[in-house]
Amino acid sequence: MTPVFHDSAMESVALDRSFRLWSYGIGHSQLLLHARAEGNHDEHLNVLFEGVVAVKVRASCQPLVLQRADHDTRASVLAFAQVPARIQAQILCLALPSPSPSPSPPQAEAGFVACARATVLANANSDDMTADRWNENSRVLHVLTASPATSR
Repeated sequence: MTPVFHDSAMESVALDRSFRLWSYGIGHSQLLLHARAEGNHDEHLNVLFEGVVAVKVRASCQPLVLQRADHDTRASVLAFAQVPARIQAQILCLALPSPSPSPSPPQAEAGFVACARATVLANANSDDMTADRWNENSRVLHVLTASPATSR
C-alpha cells in the first residue's frame, strides 16, 4: 500500500540523497527533482510535484527534506502565489529546509513548493534511459496531498 500523507497531519519525508533540479514544465505545472543511482544506491529517485503554483528551490540539495509548512509559512506562500481563498485547501505547501553544516552558521533560507500533489518514485538503476520518468517499472514510495478530499 502506498503511504499517503495529508498536509495537515504529515510527518516530514527525508531523502538522504543528492537531488538536482531536473525539470520544470510551466505548461503542465510540474517540477521534477532527481537523484541518480550512485554508490551503494541501486535505484534512481524522483520527486514529481504536480499542479505547482509557487516554487523556490536550489539547483541541488542533500538531503532533500519535504516537510509541512507551518501556519505562517503556508499563509505567506499562498499569498505570494496569489492562490484564491476558495482553492487554498487544495494546495499542499511544503517547506524544503536547508541543512545546517556543523558547526552551525546561520542556516540558508529554506525553499518551498506549493502544489496539488507530490509523489516520490524509485526507478531501477537498469532503467537508465528512463530514470527520470514515471514508467511501468517505477515504484511509488510516497504520495503527499493537501487534504483527504484531494487524495487518490
